[in-house]
Amino acid sequence: MALGSTFNSLVILGRIINTDKTTTHTIKNKQPDKTVVYDRTVPMRKLPRATPEEVGLTTEYVQSYLNETCNDPAIRANRIMVVKDGKVIAERFQHPYVHDSWDCVYSATKTVTGLALGALWDEGKVDLDKPACEILGIENKVGNAANKRITLRHLLTMATGNTFDEIESNASLKWVRDFFNSPNKFKIGSKFEYNSLNTYIISACLQKISGRKLADYVQDKFFTPMGINQTLFEESPDGITKAGWGLYILPEDMAKLGMLVMNEGVWEGQRLISKEWLNMMTHKQIAATKAGHRFDYGFQMWVDDMLNFCCFNGMYDQEIHMWRNSGVVVVMCCQHNEAFHDSNIYTIGAKYFADKEMGDHPFMPARLDRDLVDQPSFRYLLDDLLGRTYVTKDKIANSCGLLPLLLQSTMSSYVKGVKSVRFDREGEDYTLTLAGHGETNVLKFNFGEGVRATYDFAGNLYDCLADAHFILDPLSEPILVIRMFFLEYASSRYITLHLGKTQDKFRLEFNEQP
Repeated sequence: MALGSTFNSLVILGRIINTDKTTTHTIKNKQPDKTVVYDRTVPMRKLPRATPEEVGLTTEYVQSYLNETCNDPAIRANRIMVVKDGKVIAERFQHPYVHDSWDCVYSATKTVTGLALGALWDEGKVDLDKPACEILGIENKVGNAANKRITLRHLLTMATGNTFDEIESNASLKWVRDFFNSPNKFKIGSKFEYNSLNTYIISACLQKISGRKLADYVQDKFFTPMGINQTLFEESPDGITKAGWGLYILPEDMAKLGMLVMNEGVWEGQRLISKEWLNMMTHKQIAATKAGHRFDYGFQMWVDDMLNFCCFNGMYDQEIHMWRNSGVVVVMCCQHNEAFHDSNIYTIGAKYFADKEMGDHPFMPARLDRDLVDQPSFRYLLDDLLGRTYVTKDKIANSCGLLPLLLQSTMSSYVKGVKSVRFDREGEDYTLTLAGHGETNVLKFNFGEGVRATYDFAGNLYDCLADAHFILDPLSEPILVIRMFFLEYASSRYITLHLGKTQDKFRLEFNEQP
């Protein structure tokens, strides 16, 4: 069942009048993954802009692509950018998502890792067929002898069959050790099976060879020359860049990475990576379609040689598409409900950009989304609750909180539940205070453009925006919907308030997307 189809519902009972607000605080993890948010005061080095006509297309053609993509209810595109000939020709940001907030690109991080290893290979420091345990100097400490055969090539092509994966890593403090001690599902090198810990071992090898963490190596080799001045890479408990996921980067800078691949490794006249490496990286090295995937696999990159297409792909469609026949790069940050290649973004993209001569397509009009009902006269219903603390009587309250389940699991940061709820107002802004077991969180929202703020959950910082509106249920009863957008992630928290006949009782529902 998709996460987006589940919700927690709790009934708020037992009004307590004139209770003082609780001081906000958080419970800290031993090692938070993300302790900063994007600094919007630092100037962004933007790409040049052009009209579609200036690069041989038409505005109607590109607009039709954007409309068809955004009209698809399953894709849920938050941010789209279309680049041709090194210029941004179209961009669309769905409120409240903005250009100056990172996107957590999840597994698209793997392709950046592939680029980094390629730069080290260009330096003559990498033998793709050397066992990884020898590179790391741990050949005498490998618990499973079969894993002594794993080479960088096996890691690059996801052909290790190792059972130590993303889920297993959540319960481990020694990822390198546990990877090499784990059994294999099949003969090493015999077939493809996706596992992010393969990429992590590449990162460990790169750090051993270069003497630098992947994050620092990438910054010097790629990001600084390309004007990418603010990113974040998560680290493992071993102090090694995770590499298989955990990169935070602006959509504008994602487009630069796509352009680097499209330009065969050259950026503004400077070669950053060899054409030879990119040729291996962006073409089929192993058959992933046999394992049920839509595309085959190169070196840490999804590829379709028939379409001359390759892409960076992250969970819930954090994407950089390179349509090499037409020279078009597309960046997409979405909230698709599926983890892999099950949405229509590839089909729609191929329809418009797969061919060198991009023909005419019927114009796809924009769908006019019907605004959710927001009647100011309903706000008195919320105002009647202000300044009062309500205690929960439902056992399900122990599993409710502001942080979506997806982020709780990926960040190993779990909510403490809800024991009481309180609404307050400061001018046009409202606050929702959720007090739990040793933890209190205060969400600030309004009925306009929303309130943007940084939130601390267990030491991890999140760039969020929260707004609210009323909708009507089938009986025309008003329901308050509070939306908390985690701007860096493919995650949103939805809290709906169902009012009772009196002020003594109401129901909250906690839902999320995806």
